[in-house]
Amino acid sequence: NYRGKHFQLEQCAFNDATFRVPDERGYQPHRECILESNSNSTALSREWGKCFNTTLDLLNLCHELQKCNEVVCISNDPGRFVCNYTYCLSLDLCNSTNKCHHDGKEEDEIMHHALFIHVPSFDVVSESRQLDFILKVMEKIEEQISSGSK
Repeated sequence: NYRGKHFQLEQCAFNDATFRVPDERGYQPHRECILESNSNSTALSREWGKCFNTTLDLLNLCHELQKCNEVVCISNDPGRFVCNYTYCLSLDLCNSTNKCHHDGKEEDEIMHHALFIHVPSFDVVSESRQLDFILKVMEKIEEQISSGSK
């Protein structure tokens, strides 16, 4: 987030490719689905604008990071540019790889997670501080997953 002043843990992404400006290759979609319906999904699961959430417990993760004196918050809006596009694809991939079949029934077995973090520019938070923050995030996620909380 080029205007951000702190770290933002993104809760979700939207199936909405609407770019205010073109990307590096000149691609500038407007109200297009990032994820198209296919034979492996229901039409509703991939409808335009649908919100996809991370499987991580961000309230807990944010709280744990704040206990370490980190200035961090949870965001419910990753924007509608490359960040949202990438996060939506990542969440969908995790969702589809977390599907498993037991006795002919499809069940969710959460083994893969995705998280998108908006970081401020290096002018606001130095590169070394940002690297320290990412290491803390990874440690806290590992603790969360190994404790079985998510």
